[in-house]
Order: sequence, then structure tokens, then C-alpha cells
Amino acid sequence: MFRIAGNTTAHRALPDMSAPNIAKPLARAINIYRSMTRHDLDMQTQRDLARHIRKVAEQGTQDPGRLTVHGLSYLRARERQSKQRTE
Repeated sequence: MFRIAGNTTAHRALPDMSAPNIAKPLARAINIYRSMTRHDLDMQTQRDLARHIRKVAEQGTQDPGRLTVHGLSYLRARERQSKQRTE
């Protein structure tokens, strides 16, 4: 198993990641985002991110690096939307 944002195992917090394999890009996106923003992602955001990366993978993107970048882009867009709502 791998660690995600302070959780001991991924299977407790995130949806099934068996097909296609998105576990590594998901973990990398979370870890990169966490180091950039200096805060953890809540469980709902992690689930939404997993769904997003899975959707991109199902549409044909299989390269783990590209999936990670898609995940980071998703998180930045989500952050921007959240900031716009609070302004």
C-alpha cells in the first residue's frame, strides 16, 4: 500500500483504482500539491481527484506523468473556483 495525505492506506479513503492503474499518478499529484500549498487535501477532494484521473485515463491517457499533470491541473482549477466563490 502507499500513503496518501496522512492516511495509512489508500483503500480506506479512495475509490477502486484497479483499472486503469492510477494509484501512482494520484499519489504523486497529491504529494506535489500538498508540498506546494502546504496543506492536506480533504477526503472528498482526494476522491474527486481519483475520479478525475481515472476518467482521463479511460479516455486514453496512460502515461503516469501526464496523468499526474492532469491531476494537478484539476486541483488548481478547483482551488481557483473555491477562491472565486469566497470573494
